[in-house]
Amino acid sequence: MRPTENQFGWNKEQWLVILTLAATHFCNGMCVSLQAPFYPKEAERKGATASEYGLVFGVFELVVFLVSPLCGKYMPKIGAHKAFSMGIYTTGSMCVVFGFLDSFQNPTYFITASFLVRVIEACGNAAFLTASFSLVAQYFQASLSTVFALVEMSFGVGMILGPTVGGLLYEKGGYTLPFAVLGAILLVQATFATATFRKVNNSPPTQESQLGIFSALSIPRVALATLAVFSASISVGYLQATLERHLAQFSLDAVQVGLFFMAYGGAYALPNPMWGWMADKICPRIVILIGALLLSSGFSLVGPLPWTGLSASYNLIMIAVIISGVGLGAQLVAAFTEAQKCAINAGCPNDVTTYSLVSSLWTSAFALGAFVGPTFAGVLYDKVGFCWSTLFPIGFNALVAFFTLIGLSFKYAAEIKRYYRQRAYRSIKGYDEIEGQDSCSDYGYRSDSDGSESLYNCAVPSQPTPTAVISTRLPFPNSVSHGLGSHRIVVFQQSFSEQRAQYQSL
Repeated sequence: MRPTENQFGWNKEQWLVILTLAATHFCNGMCVSLQAPFYPKEAERKGATASEYGLVFGVFELVVFLVSPLCGKYMPKIGAHKAFSMGIYTTGSMCVVFGFLDSFQNPTYFITASFLVRVIEACGNAAFLTASFSLVAQYFQASLSTVFALVEMSFGVGMILGPTVGGLLYEKGGYTLPFAVLGAILLVQATFATATFRKVNNSPPTQESQLGIFSALSIPRVALATLAVFSASISVGYLQATLERHLAQFSLDAVQVGLFFMAYGGAYALPNPMWGWMADKICPRIVILIGALLLSSGFSLVGPLPWTGLSASYNLIMIAVIISGVGLGAQLVAAFTEAQKCAINAGCPNDVTTYSLVSSLWTSAFALGAFVGPTFAGVLYDKVGFCWSTLFPIGFNALVAFFTLIGLSFKYAAEIKRYYRQRAYRSIKGYDEIEGQDSCSDYGYRSDSDGSESLYNCAVPSQPTPTAVISTRLPFPNSVSHGLGSHRIVVFQQSFSEQRAQYQSL
């Protein structure tokens, strides 16, 4: 049974869910980001190249990309709560194991072992993320963007503290200590989460989803949201793999480098509630557009690009990282809401099968971008250097901004056309009031305020139904047909036999 929301807030069950999700994502964010300040340096000390340790970052996301669709398919059968617990236990355990890889001195053995551990960890993370986002969609339909933003804010705060805490633990106790401490914290939180979900009512497991990834991607707005997630995650992976090397010119220690990742995580996390509110109340595509423009601007400055005429400095890079973080949050939060609600309004069932499908699509797109980002970042860093390689994430985010702007242009053009058409209807002589409007207003789109526009939402009725409720003083009020250019208003309020009987009585 899915709990309902009301105007007075969340019920007890929903509070348990959101607190559990927030705490777990916070711990997971710390574990995900803790190695960024020191792992590249440690790998280079053993003789690994930027391309090799970039693949260690990237293989994690490649596995998540491949496994997430399977998680989405079988999630309804397994149950989101069970998948959540199994996934987070696996992720925490592999984080601890990763801390003992320092015993491999040979660079080949070190990189190979890192690959294997990251592959297993990625399988658990795919299940955890897909289940987590499915639970958000299942329990918080009326405030989907807001709750997703809060969960992502918790993850972002974990990303803020992860590099700083990881850097401090690395300075104090070496390579193993950060992974052992933060991995153990995640395992403790996994235990609390499992106990909490046993108290929460959950829908019984159902058959695996018959919906497919390609069916969802055939919906244009879902495809655009997926591209936005992919482009944003390229930016994340790019900085994780190469920012530390770019900052080496300033001779910073691990803690100082961690401050940059802390600023990036803070800029991502703190504005997320605002982005969630805007996506719920105003327009998710506008939020996506803002995010894409901010990401493109931030990456133009982080190098900076040679033609800007600017030179790299500590303050400029910090500002660029903050701008990029703000744009990242906007794009990811709005894209999740856009995909979920558009899929439902396109005809997908409003149940856990759709929630798990779209959640796995979001997770898979993010993982693919996070694999492509560090992989290409490492290669481009070796070939052309940091500054020129920033054109790679800039290009993808500029593409998102372009397509989003086109979509918004068509939307508002349709709204303007509909407005003037309705004014023309109201001006028809003999009509006092038009109390309804076209059943397929905005050419099948719904209002952007709930992010649920869809060209596929306009079904053809099997029986004549009213297209408008019209008060009129014409002789036959129950059957009115009036032509206006290429438009035609037809109102059916009685059956033909009833209208014939009324006509004969006149």
